[in-house]
Amino acid sequence: MFATDETLKAKKGIAWLIALAALMALIAIGLAVAFAINSASELHSFAAQNDKEAIEAASSNKPTVTNATTQVINLVGLMSLSAEDAVQRIGHGAAVQDEAPMSSVGFTNEETVVLTDEKGDALSGTPTVTLGFDGNGTVAAASYSAPTSLLGYGNLSFSDAVEEFHIVENLLGKVGLSGVEEGSVTLPDRKEYSSYGPDRKTLTSETYTFSGSAQSGDLPYSWTVTLTYDYDEANSTGNLANTVKKVAISIMRE
Repeated sequence: MFATDETLKAKKGIAWLIALAALMALIAIGLAVAFAINSASELHSFAAQNDKEAIEAASSNKPTVTNATTQVINLVGLMSLSAEDAVQRIGHGAAVQDEAPMSSVGFTNEETVVLTDEKGDALSGTPTVTLGFDGNGTVAAASYSAPTSLLGYGNLSFSDAVEEFHIVENLLGKVGLSGVEEGSVTLPDRKEYSSYGPDRKTLTSETYTFSGSAQSGDLPYSWTVTLTYDYDEANSTGNLANTVKKVAISIMRE
């Protein structure tokens, strides 16, 4: 039986349709693969971007020391000066606020000097210098106290200020002493510097006094540094930014 022209045309049409369907299937598969690759690439880029943003966010939350807005007084430079000369040397609008006699450790009297040119801190007050005078009327001991915020340590936790950013060693250097290596000052067990409220859970304060010996040239000095964080205002307002943070450093000739 011979095929007619119509039969041959029908067979050719079916073959063409089959070829077209196969071509469309191949195109569809290609598009699906391309879409999958593109999606995977976008997901990878999105994940990488998220990781970068997370790292940057974490980095921005890390505690840091900021620029100091006050200058630490060189206490060593006040040694052996008269009261008048010491106040003049201190500068920063130094003004004697209080004077009191002393009978301990060989001192005759003590002066508290306020640095009136300093802006101070609304919670923690203004930097002050305290001078202790010997029998000759010259400075034999001196201390400097200031809010930690003015020194650039205001946003640090108590332990970070001491052990990560070495506030004690840095202040010793700024007041004119040497011989205390960075990292040599550490905190004791937390229970020795932390105080809690009646519920034994609410932290009310952290305070600790560090002490040691150092030098200025060939002259030996004894020193103490007291760091204090008072959380009373922070607890009552529910705002940790209201923590009163102060540091005081004292030196005395040995």
